Amino acid sequence: MQENQFDDELKRMDELEYDASSGIEEGVSLDDPLSGLALQNPIVVNIGTPLSEAVQKLQDKSLGCLLVESDGKLAGIMTERDILLKVTGKGLDFEKEVVDNFMTPNPEYLEMEDAVAYALNRMVVSGFRHVPIVDDNKKSVGVVSLVNIV
Repeated sequence: MQENQFDDELKRMDELEYDASSGIEEGVSLDDPLSGLALQNPIVVNIGTPLSEAVQKLQDKSLGCLLVESDGKLAGIMTERDILLKVTGKGLDFEKEVVDNFMTPNPEYLEMEDAVAYALNRMVVSGFRHVPIVDDNKKSVGVVSLVNIV
């Protein structure tokens, strides 16, 4: 049975790799705006969302982060790394704990007009793998990750 799980995981990885590469129609220039990338809609939850619900959403969508909003504006980001470092092995009650306690508050963000080169620079300099994208009202509209660019 364990070999079957391994085979299933390999198959899923192949599907994800195909999905990621099949969307590329033409090359992206470093000068192009982020709006030219094929970005997925972000997972967005509100301040006060139970940790159990947030983790379930990450699992359901197979994404590496979710965005946290307060009054319709970006308030934080919670990544797989946050979960590994702040949640795993702590014996927490996922139903009682809320995302606010584990997210990175007031994250650095980008806008759709920002250049791909600028996004890469921010990721490398700051050590981020995911950066939220917001509109003029600071509402979450996307997430850019290294996978989207490379």
